[in-house]
Amino acid sequence: MTTELEAINTMLSCVGQSPINTLEGTKSYFTMMAENILKEECKRVLLEGWDFNTDYNYQLNPDVNNHISITDDMLLVQFPQLYRNRYVTRDSKLYDKKEHTYEITDPLKVKIIWNFSFDKLPENFKTYIKMSSAYKFCKRALGSETACIYTKEDVQEAYTDLLGYELETGNYTIIPEMRTRIIRGDI
Repeated sequence: MTTELEAINTMLSCVGQSPINTLEGTKSYFTMMAENILKEECKRVLLEGWDFNTDYNYQLNPDVNNHISITDDMLLVQFPQLYRNRYVTRDSKLYDKKEHTYEITDPLKVKIIWNFSFDKLPENFKTYIKMSSAYKFCKRALGSETACIYTKEDVQEAYTDLLGYELETGNYTIIPEMRTRIIRGDI
């Protein structure tokens, strides 16, 4: 299983930097750059919404103050057509634009795309994100696409493997949409 430290060391090796033993403590410029790129790329990939990080018809419940909090691990909260353009996120809470209030008394069912740390991702996702991050890191650090050890083709191959994993685990079907809504949710 690939760890975040291994991914960052792969990225560092792409530009001739020595590997590091820990992600704690004082870090070099290249290490900080590699960490930032890995986090950006991880978030970018997860935001696409995959079977393992997407919940349909997820119920958000108001707290004792009738507020619905949106936490940092929620990358995207999407409302069914019934609620479109009524609710938005403000100050890490849902805001009702129709009633002009943060007070929401009823639970809401939404689609949520979750954010996970690199170490909690399926291995196919880690591989793709590591390779894509290394490619981007190399281009930024060296200013040259030709100096990168991973080519666009390598990154595309890892993405194809990721899609294969998604198709296997996602239980996708070509059944008409009416049946699909029952299986995948109403959003």
